[in-house]
Amino acid sequence: MNINVNRIDTNFSDNLKLAEPGLKRNASSLSDNSSNIKELRAQKYLREQQEELEKQAKKLNESIASTGKELKFKYNEEAEELYVEIIDSKTQEVLSSLPPEFLIELSVKMKEMIGMFIDKKM
Repeated sequence: MNINVNRIDTNFSDNLKLAEPGLKRNASSLSDNSSNIKELRAQKYLREQQEELEKQAKKLNESIASTGKELKFKYNEEAEELYVEIIDSKTQEVLSSLPPEFLIELSVKMKEMIGMFIDKKM
């Protein structure tokens, strides 16, 4: 088998020049794909963390079941905060909230006021 190295090199470099615009497009496509992969990994990590949190909450609820109370973890999207409610198991009445509900509402109002202040400054 005889291989002509010069011919291969020439064809390769010619083909590379012709393919250059496509390589640039593919490079940006690869960048988009890698960011998609990172986002999928982050979502998977968040799901795993959420599952772990749910397991731990279930263990906590089992350990305090004898007191007639249970814990509910909630997320307030406006305040962007996680909080815990302590609930009476029999009546399903909220006994307490950590942080207290008024602090969560105060946090939301402060964020709104800061937003209005920044809007007026600009």
